[in-house]
Amino acid sequence: MEIFGKEHILYCVIAFILMISSVVIIAKFVPKNKVCIPIKIVAAITLILIIINRIVVAKSREGTWLDFLPDTFCSMMGFFLPIVVLCFKPTTKMFHFAIFSGMIGGFLTLMYPDFFVYFDNFWNIHPFTGILYHTGMFYLFLLSICTGYFQPTFRNWIALPLGLSCMVVVGEFGNSVLKQANNMYLNNPLIENTIFSWWFVGILFIGLVTLIIQIYEMVTLPKNKWSIVLLFSNIKNKKRVAKEMSESNQIQSGDND
Repeated sequence: MEIFGKEHILYCVIAFILMISSVVIIAKFVPKNKVCIPIKIVAAITLILIIINRIVVAKSREGTWLDFLPDTFCSMMGFFLPIVVLCFKPTTKMFHFAIFSGMIGGFLTLMYPDFFVYFDNFWNIHPFTGILYHTGMFYLFLLSICTGYFQPTFRNWIALPLGLSCMVVVGEFGNSVLKQANNMYLNNPLIENTIFSWWFVGILFIGLVTLIIQIYEMVTLPKNKWSIVLLFSNIKNKKRVAKEMSESNQIQSGDND
């Protein structure tokens, strides 16, 4: 099956139309205190889809419990993101990392489902559930941020490097202990013969999310409340206070003399 073939393109068109239209409807007609209901429903559906997908993957391999376990960033997020959405508040660092990771993984795979090349039929349950759960991950981000359920903030920025570090530990455990081939792409790049190793993609991920948070603040907050403005303001104030203290100490030293 061809990437960017007619089935893939048609699916993307239909998926984006349904996602955008449903987001508009939910944001307009569902009260703010009830918007968590459709979001959690989408999370539950996404979790069911990844479970089905991993069962199919396991059966296509040796059929053991080890084959069921996620061994890629996206399959890990396929479990992690919906569970976090179902169990954690959107203000937590856990939610912050999960929603952005799911968004990146979901969108990139929706646009470039590399596993398509191994199948001849779009409706085969393996690729079909694969692209569906990736769509669910991206849709969770879109729905959460457009309805105001999730509000990105630099206060939770530290969750990004911490979360990625935990993913590396999980991947190393899978490769070293469980003897998986390339868990979290730690042994080989995401795309063969490219610079897209796990650490390079991780840096790009952190940079992209940082940019998204800044753009979100620029759209939703007045300029004097942007984190970058507050940061430079605090630095400026600290320098001013330090200068005043230094001048005060010099005056006191002169008086003592």
